[in-house]
Amino acid sequence: MADYQPISCDLYDWLEIAASWHLPVTLASRDGLRWDDKVRTIEASDGVEYLLLESGERLSLADLATLDFVWQGEARHIRFAPAR
Repeated sequence: MADYQPISCDLYDWLEIAASWHLPVTLASRDGLRWDDKVRTIEASDGVEYLLLESGERLSLADLATLDFVWQGEARHIRFAPAR
C-alpha cells in the first residue's frame, strides 16, 4: 500500500491491550463495517500493519475508525479516524 499511514503509538497501545488480555471488542471500519470479536494478534506484511481477529478476519489498521471495549471496569471508546 503506497499510501499507507501507520497509526500513532498510543492508539497502537490500546490494540495491544485488547490483544494481550483477549478482551471482547467492537471494531468499526472507516467504511462503516463492524466486528464484534477478539483480537488474536497484530501483524505486519509488506509494511502494512493488520489486526488478526479470532474469527480469522484480517483488518488493516489504516482502515479502523473506532475500537470499543471495557478495560479495568471502564468502557473505552478509541477513535482512529473519521468515517469515510
